[in-house]
Amino acid sequence: MQRQMTPIVVLGIFLLILASALYITAEDSVYKLKTEKLPTDLNFMPILGNGHLGYTVFGDAIYMNGIYNGEAGNSRRARIPNWLNLSVSRLQYEEWELNIIPDTYELNLKDGYFRWLFAYEANGLHVQLEQRTYPHRYYNRALIYELFVHYTGAFDPLLIHLSRKPGSKSDAFDFSPLGTNSSTFGTKMLRGVTRQLEHPDFQSELRTIFVAFSDDWENELSRTFELPAGQEDFYYRYVMTADGNEKVARKEMEDVMTLTIENLLKKHTNEWHNFWLNFNIQIDGSIELSQTINAGIFYLANSLPSLHTKQPNDAYFGLSPTGLGRGQLDTDYEGHSFWDTEIWMLPTVTQLNTDWADQLFEYRFDHMSGARYNANKTGYRGARFPWESAYTGTDVTNPCCPEISTQEIHISPDIIFALQQHYAVTHSTEWLCRVAWPMGKEVADFLVSRVYDDGQKYHIKDVMGPDEDHANVTDNVYTNVVTKKALEFTSFVRPLCTENFDPPANWLDIAQRLHILYDESLDFHPQHFGYERGEIIKQADVILLGYPLQYQMDNSTRLNDLNIYEPVTRASGPAMSWSMFAINFLDVGEIEKANKYFQRGYKDYVRPEFKVWSENRMGFVGSANFLTGIGGFLQAIINGYGGIRFHLHDAGHSVMEVRKAHLIADYGFIINGIKFANSTFALKIHKNGTTLCCLKKGSLDIEFLVNAEVYKINDNFTINIVDNAAFIRTI
Repeated sequence: MQRQMTPIVVLGIFLLILASALYITAEDSVYKLKTEKLPTDLNFMPILGNGHLGYTVFGDAIYMNGIYNGEAGNSRRARIPNWLNLSVSRLQYEEWELNIIPDTYELNLKDGYFRWLFAYEANGLHVQLEQRTYPHRYYNRALIYELFVHYTGAFDPLLIHLSRKPGSKSDAFDFSPLGTNSSTFGTKMLRGVTRQLEHPDFQSELRTIFVAFSDDWENELSRTFELPAGQEDFYYRYVMTADGNEKVARKEMEDVMTLTIENLLKKHTNEWHNFWLNFNIQIDGSIELSQTINAGIFYLANSLPSLHTKQPNDAYFGLSPTGLGRGQLDTDYEGHSFWDTEIWMLPTVTQLNTDWADQLFEYRFDHMSGARYNANKTGYRGARFPWESAYTGTDVTNPCCPEISTQEIHISPDIIFALQQHYAVTHSTEWLCRVAWPMGKEVADFLVSRVYDDGQKYHIKDVMGPDEDHANVTDNVYTNVVTKKALEFTSFVRPLCTENFDPPANWLDIAQRLHILYDESLDFHPQHFGYERGEIIKQADVILLGYPLQYQMDNSTRLNDLNIYEPVTRASGPAMSWSMFAINFLDVGEIEKANKYFQRGYKDYVRPEFKVWSENRMGFVGSANFLTGIGGFLQAIINGYGGIRFHLHDAGHSVMEVRKAHLIADYGFIINGIKFANSTFALKIHKNGTTLCCLKKGSLDIEFLVNAEVYKINDNFTINIVDNAAFIRTI
């Protein structure tokens, strides 16, 4: 039996909405991903999010920031059924019935929404149909589905059959109905309570969420709307809001439902447009590469919190390898935070917006108690950040892999190295003393208790480096170098943030005497004690000493490291390894090899329809929406081909180095929005050299140094750089 439903709004503005690529111009085709066919694996549909809520288009799950279910290693993002997963299944006119197969699927990166389009024309009858879905970027507790139908040439009503596919019942929540409230349009609400605590000593109560719906579908999986003959336009809006606070969920629904069609979208697109104005990369002459870059930036950004919202944001609970729109599956790493955040994603995130980087560090800072617990539980002092963390900050590493939990201790100095790099970019002493110093000193205490002294050198035993094919090793060179850097940075910070001007003697002693393996005869770094040349490794490990760690060594040593580990790195390894080979080969002047690995680092990993990344090459099992790979890829552009590096000088300066830049496969490019010392720069790489412009001068005084010349920087500063490295430093 067919039901006649009243749409929320019927307005004669469909053609305006159908042309709703607001602000999109012909030059913006690099921001539109269109296809006539969906990926064969729907895991590679676009992932949409706003830092509070996220989902995969046409998927069966919605996830909320900070909401996990399960104890210890079984903790994972708590799945909310995807009640927003609506789609028109068929149209009916008299005896004529048509199953809907959209003509076009489109992800609009600039405006931040996904839509699917269908058009039919026969015997004078014209039907145009658009469906659109997005997590609202300003009203960020809200998820939106919209349906537009334009209908002409008809003598009888058109029946629109709308289906909903939320997936199975959640095994993470117990949901119960709440009463309606007339002030929120009779909104139906559910109260959801998770079923398990992550760690009873750090989580006293189960997590509770409140979900509101603009229309009460109850348990219905389909609806029929009737569009009378003569009524040309039809619009239906379905909204979900969700929050840990019932009043916030209700208020967000009320605010969204009072908006006109135009204002609802405009409030959302304004936020995305402001984001793209703040940072973008323009490639000259390659739409395919431009789209891949823009999609990567989009997927990374839409898992991060909206920076301008109607309701204040809750605390952010970390950037996991596959983002906020995924997280229940083991292949999604259960939505946990790893070293991926600090080493692979943060360098790019900082350039997108330094406030986002601050929030990621706040997540670590707010969970220091879990890191202290983890160190103490394993017999050490200070703070030891767990390999995987979620809600409580305690160790939630998957039970499959206990050796990873106990041996990949490099995550703690990784975090301190990331703090160092962030300070080099922002030069914020207030942040340094409030966040970096408390974290650094406790990690230093852990590292001091973790090393052992043989009388000549310090060593670190029983560890696993980034190469997870080799467990239980001694003196993994990556682990030791990043430990050395963490102790040196913490020693540097102490006199800036305390009255104790001399660091504990053992911090610098350990940093100076820590054994960094080096084979003098072959002029290379063995990966760990006992490593034999030719042994296969999972991913980039030793080569990370050059970049990102920027460990000082002869150019010949760095080249030998690359040539030795290049042929033994697993072909099935993760995408970011090849991006690191690209950056490091650029640094040693091997441009052809760099280009080879840059191409390999994305072309084998990006699915063509919506430029969604896989953790592993096509044909190998791996995660979808692999933000870690995106982070490495974007570093290859910004820090590799763009030549941008950040340092701390012994005299206390923060320094942005602009090395010799390189064209990407003969393409020139522009990076707009490089952040340094409160200022923003544009870097244009062209065949005759590099042009650096100061787009916006910040509050810190900075100066430019090149060829022994020093220039004061202001808003109008522009300089051409040909071959020599140039430096911008704080005064």
